[in-house]
Amino acid sequence: MRAPIWSQAPKAVPAPPSTRQEILTVFDGATRRAIALAEAMPQEKFEWRPMDGVRSFGEVCMHMAGSTFLFLSYAGLKPPAGPAQDLAAAYMKRGFELPELFAAEAAVKDKTQIVAAMKQAFEQARDYIQKVPEADLVKPVQFFERKTTIRGILISMSGHLSEHLGQAIAYARTNRVVPPWSR
Repeated sequence: MRAPIWSQAPKAVPAPPSTRQEILTVFDGATRRAIALAEAMPQEKFEWRPMDGVRSFGEVCMHMAGSTFLFLSYAGLKPPAGPAQDLAAAYMKRGFELPELFAAEAAVKDKTQIVAAMKQAFEQARDYIQKVPEADLVKPVQFFERKTTIRGILISMSGHLSEHLGQAIAYARTNRVVPPWSR
């Protein structure tokens, strides 16, 4: 005879994911999609923009990379060497002007270089998220005009990236490019 189910030992409930893992889950999902979409978009569509005065598809991709460096600068990182060096330097400089950022985004037209800049920014951010000491996540920082924490910077970075991924998806679909994960 089997014991009643209520008398059996309860199964262990897995611990909830750490703050770091939750941030990485959102960030990794957005970065995988952003890179896949940029790789799926034909080179000739990187200069497409829905109207004058707004970013082209390529500029949106460069903005995703550049703004990732901006968020990382508030977490204490310095501009890196490599394919995104000039973009990172413009975004990580305190007191930047928007025309300067727009020029840095527009300076690169080649799909391969844009994707390389995205990969570099996203890999650097992922590496930072994985290695930042848990205690530092609650370290207070000033982000523009508001006080937050390193955790807040990383959450905002993931949200900002996701917002521009949505913009890039709309640009791609308008150009009849189906996001690879939707096929």
